[in-house]
Amino acid sequence: MQKGFKLVIPITLLILTIGTINLNAQSLTYTLIGQYELATETPDTLEFTPHLPDGFEFCKIEFDVTSETLITNQVYVFDNGPESFEATLYYIATGGSCSTPADLLTQTITIYPKRAHFILEYDKEFEELASLKRILKSSLDISDNAIDQLGDFRFFWDFDAKMLPAPQVDFDANNPSLGQYPNVYYTFPNGGAYEITLKVIDLNNATDTAAFTMITVLGPEFGSDLVDFEYIPNVFTPTGNSNNYFTVESTGSNRLSFKVFSRSGSLVYQYEGNTIKWDGKNYYGTYLPQGVYYYLLEDISAEKRYNTAKGFFYIYR
Repeated sequence: MQKGFKLVIPITLLILTIGTINLNAQSLTYTLIGQYELATETPDTLEFTPHLPDGFEFCKIEFDVTSETLITNQVYVFDNGPESFEATLYYIATGGSCSTPADLLTQTITIYPKRAHFILEYDKEFEELASLKRILKSSLDISDNAIDQLGDFRFFWDFDAKMLPAPQVDFDANNPSLGQYPNVYYTFPNGGAYEITLKVIDLNNATDTAAFTMITVLGPEFGSDLVDFEYIPNVFTPTGNSNNYFTVESTGSNRLSFKVFSRSGSLVYQYEGNTIKWDGKNYYGTYLPQGVYYYLLEDISAEKRYNTAKGFFYIYR
């Protein structure tokens, strides 16, 4: 994981009645909790909370995939769990007995642990070299936002107010019934904390919705002062088994100028772009010989964020 980047514990609430919970009827809400990172995640943990109208009392929750029984506010942990399973809420009228089968009332709800879950991925081309370019990817794995893969699901995003300009997410503004993209490519305006929510509605059961809220912290966070580039290599080995490129991490949105000089002061390579990933070749596509070189790296954006960097590095073969 890149320096300055951290993904904090997400706050998630799933299977809520659209609007507010109707406490005049039995219902069951659950929270998906855990600490997620880019490539790994903890086992899925669901915390359940029953909601009952006046005059009724909670007894237990049972599942169709396990013999485990829960009481209120207990958690259910499962590894590599199913895409969906059923939870049955058992309750009684006040004065009844949870141990008397004839007194038990039930409400069965289908649980979708990851229906609205999403992850943040790096831009596939630039990866960690562009810290603010990200893909918000639905866990339902709908490739290329294909409409024919949506099925009965509709996706709706709620973005942090700091995300300006706002991401473009609508399939078709003239056809809102399609909802929004399940996967969103976005360049964040700055580092810092962002709260993002994805809601997923099943057209077959539009009274329920699944929602997942993630609070993510991206770095670096820029203020009024320019900052130094976080890491610039002092040696690299083009055509070697590792460390093949001279790379510099940046936002991926600032325009950079990168120049390389020989020890005699001759300009041997020059590049302008949003990311720096150099293979050690000169203007003519030929690998430069082993030795010491001088670099000059400048932020040439209209709104600069980085201090100019210069120094020596060594090409080793």
